[in-house]
Amino acid sequence: MTSLKLKIFLLISAALILPRSVYSHDGWVEISPSIVEKKQSATIALIQGNHSNEHKSYRIAGKWDQKYTTLVVVDPKAKQNSLTDRLIDFGEDAEAVGPKGPKGFYLASFVPKDEGFYLVLARQARTLQQCDGPKLVTVRIAKSAFAAFSVPTVAAARSLKGFDHIVARDDAVEFIPITNPLAIVAGGEVTLELRRQGKTAPGQTITLVRRIDGPASVQERMTDGKGRVTFTVGPADSYLARVKIDEETPRPDGQKDKSSYESTYVFQVFNRP
Repeated sequence: MTSLKLKIFLLISAALILPRSVYSHDGWVEISPSIVEKKQSATIALIQGNHSNEHKSYRIAGKWDQKYTTLVVVDPKAKQNSLTDRLIDFGEDAEAVGPKGPKGFYLASFVPKDEGFYLVLARQARTLQQCDGPKLVTVRIAKSAFAAFSVPTVAAARSLKGFDHIVARDDAVEFIPITNPLAIVAGGEVTLELRRQGKTAPGQTITLVRRIDGPASVQERMTDGKGRVTFTVGPADSYLARVKIDEETPRPDGQKDKSSYESTYVFQVFNRP
């Protein structure tokens, strides 16, 4: 096989076996309810979106790759509670009737024992390399939050602390809410900070999508010198912030290793009192 034919063969082979995460479907976490009574169950859903409208949509397509996914809940005492082994697959096999590929989503339940702020973090990481060919790395981080109180109210959530903790590893891109994500009201503002490998990430484009209006609601902002963006939100609803950063690293053989870092943060906007 000639050198040119070998390169073409390797490219085609990589395309055929490349994991869906490399194709950058957005993955996010949704929690219901976002303010729950202590010792009552909260439901956590792992959702994967599609490519429609350049990722500026809330539509669902495919599902997370459970083999490479972890899910944890960080409680008010900073303890990480793993739910990875408790994920329930609400989907179908790739060969099932309908669109090609895996379909559905994952659910897990969690019962908060203490009052306070709970952070939910889902992570999916995959590295692919054929022989001595280019390395393909994808790291996806999805975050959301909920609160637990003996008397659960929106007013109680306004006094929450601990929502700005950094929890992702240094190999990921992570949203840090500067605004209390459980105290945002219709017409208000939310500020998010983006961190890349633990450091602030200026000059990155962040997309914000409202669930009900989808593409019609899209806002985009570029992170400032502190890696921060501020959005003015619309009506009460669930909102999805997302970012994707691609990197290429030259290799001695003239090829390039590729890395893709995805991050999402879902938060609830409430009606004004």
